[in-house]
Amino acid sequence: MKIGLQIFAFIILFVVIYLIVLNGSETVTLQMFAPQYDAVAETTVHSTKTFGMAFYTLMILAAGLFSGLCLFIPFYLTQTEQLYAYKRELEKSSVKTDSSASQVKVLQAKVQVLEKALKDALQDKRADW
Repeated sequence: MKIGLQIFAFIILFVVIYLIVLNGSETVTLQMFAPQYDAVAETTVHSTKTFGMAFYTLMILAAGLFSGLCLFIPFYLTQTEQLYAYKRELEKSSVKTDSSASQVKVLQAKVQVLEKALKDALQDKRADW
């Protein structure tokens, strides 16, 4: 799935680059602000700006990438926070497991020492009889 989406993204990027190369010499005129009515001359004035088609396409691509990043970053940060919380929880549980295992080993060693002491005490008691 991830590889398919990456291939799709690269295809789209190459299509945009192809369109930029084809339309490099073309221009596009954009209306920058709302039309204003000039009452004296009784005409409508449009504030326009002329761009190269390649620059316009790159602006649209950059705006799309920026908006996509702005939409994706909150989800990414949430996922990383959850991942770090999960890792901390796993570390805590592994530390508890390690400490439990070490406590069991300590108790087993103490039991062995007590058993040996009991055997020695019983042998000393039999020797006294």
